[in-house]
Amino acid sequence: MLSPFFVMQTIYVVFLRQEFDCKMETTNNYMQSAILRHLEDIEKQYDVRILLAVESGSRARGLNSNESDWDLRFVYVNKLDWYLRVNEDRDVIEEMYDDNVDLVGWELRKTLRLFQKSNPSLMEWLHSPVIYRADEVFLSRMLGLETVYFNPIKTMYHYESLYIKHDKRYLQDSANPLKRFLHYLRGILSCRWIEKFNTMPPMLFSELVQGTVDDDFILKEIDKLINLKKQSKGNDNLEVNANLVDYARNLAEHFERNISNFRPDMNHTGNATNLDALLQEMILHK
Repeated sequence: MLSPFFVMQTIYVVFLRQEFDCKMETTNNYMQSAILRHLEDIEKQYDVRILLAVESGSRARGLNSNESDWDLRFVYVNKLDWYLRVNEDRDVIEEMYDDNVDLVGWELRKTLRLFQKSNPSLMEWLHSPVIYRADEVFLSRMLGLETVYFNPIKTMYHYESLYIKHDKRYLQDSANPLKRFLHYLRGILSCRWIEKFNTMPPMLFSELVQGTVDDDFILKEIDKLINLKKQSKGNDNLEVNANLVDYARNLAEHFERNISNFRPDMNHTGNATNLDALLQEMILHK
């Protein structure tokens, strides 16, 4: 007989999947089954328990075409004896499958240490709109603690470095190719989101745009880019409208001038007591 806790977990994950199915295109049934099998295989191969498995790439942002890879990120916990050794073993699992599924997982203690430091990549995982596996207790506790550890300044600098990198590497000496420009714009609009709301930006690009862009013309131009990006990889190098490029560069200049003055009230210096309790609870599987 299934335990009530297991049933709650199952219902919760089904609810999440149904909710997020309404937000973005889902993978086909074959690939979703394959992904779940890959996760089960990892648990058996490495003798771990996966607490959270999500999309982190273009499929999580609603920018994927049919040719896009599956970029999965997951958090896992080892058996108790793994944590009772003097020397720590490897705390990352990486697997690449022939069906274009790329899996990278972080061990729980590593994850909680990075969470305490407001690691932006981990924060994105927690807000991914595509969830394949989720332990209800783990995910709800992490989201509940986010306001304690989220550092808006650190996160804004992270997204600033993202758009600067794409500008220097891909845009300055080219005709603003669509795919690279969208990465550039995502970094800029993420800074705008933090400036405006002082919270973690959403993963879904359309949601990020709706929360940060007011100009109707710019909204329509961005919508065109999203549709082109989703149609085919062959559109990745199409040139972007010059007015949209000017809009993005003006906003980037705004942050270059003002980011050093961004000093919101922050509550991210919480100690590790809550995280210690969560670590112990997940290891002992209470």
